[in-house]
Amino acid sequence: MVGGRLSCLFTYIVGLLLGVFLHDVEASGEKQVIHKKVGDSVELLSNLSTGVSRASWKYGNLVVADEKGVIPNNPFQARVMFNKANFGLTVRELTLQDSGEFSFASAIKDQQRPTVSITLKVHEPISKRPDLILNISEPGLNGFCTVYLDCKAASHSNITYIWTVGNQRHTGPKLQQTIRPQDGNTTFSCTASNVVSEMSALQSVRCRNNTDILSKKDNNLHIHLWILSAAGGGLLILIIIIVITVCLCKRRWSGSDSNELTVYADISDFSPEVDPSIKAKPCSLYDTIENRTGPIQEKPQTIYDKIQFERMRKASVSPYQEVS
Repeated sequence: MVGGRLSCLFTYIVGLLLGVFLHDVEASGEKQVIHKKVGDSVELLSNLSTGVSRASWKYGNLVVADEKGVIPNNPFQARVMFNKANFGLTVRELTLQDSGEFSFASAIKDQQRPTVSITLKVHEPISKRPDLILNISEPGLNGFCTVYLDCKAASHSNITYIWTVGNQRHTGPKLQQTIRPQDGNTTFSCTASNVVSEMSALQSVRCRNNTDILSKKDNNLHIHLWILSAAGGGLLILIIIIVITVCLCKRRWSGSDSNELTVYADISDFSPEVDPSIKAKPCSLYDTIENRTGPIQEKPQTIYDKIQFERMRKASVSPYQEVS
């Protein structure tokens, strides 16, 4: 009785240990895939701690680290760290070029263990909202409007696009949808995502019937007419102001010209005060141009007298009688 119970217990323990061993082999034999974004760090685990006699990490065909530590001139240089306690490998500041296959080979007490393979995929995160391009047609005979949408995200990684319209969901970067005027404002949401990030953009649109379109066009026409009228009125007022200013300036210039005195008038009107006992001479422009080489003789003081004086000096040879 007791021996039967011990036999059952022993069988159960052996089965449990065998299951754990097989599970560990399957897990180690599976190909793991790790997704990271640019700038992150990744830790690759070996699931080993003690009893390891030989271990090495490879990136492709290049050895990165072994049981002694990091190999010089490895592909990651100073960005890689090796933990000798658990044989884990850590790579910091990941780039897109770090994507690839990692493999860990080890032996416990000189017995080779299954190789652990890990695929690392580094993705560029979506850092800004996707561009949402929307075009809508005018209502057709059935009264429906057709909406054409295009969603674009700037990224080097594979992008998945999901459209949300009300309770409906669609996939793909482009979407064509029909809406009705009675639907009111319809919101279209586009979510661009990859395995490490996502961003969304949304836009609302409304289908307007022909009456609303004509009313909107009339309103726009009225606005344009008001703008043109205001511009024309302002231009007319500006022209009037310029004309009035020019006329006033011309009138001011003409008034100042009439009040100016000529040089001849200034000299002729000048009459200095002299002593009555001194024989006064005419004060004119001709007084400053005198012939001082000969004796001073009184000459006629006007053009008319000068002509008469010349006639008196020379006897007329004309047969006609002189008239003085």
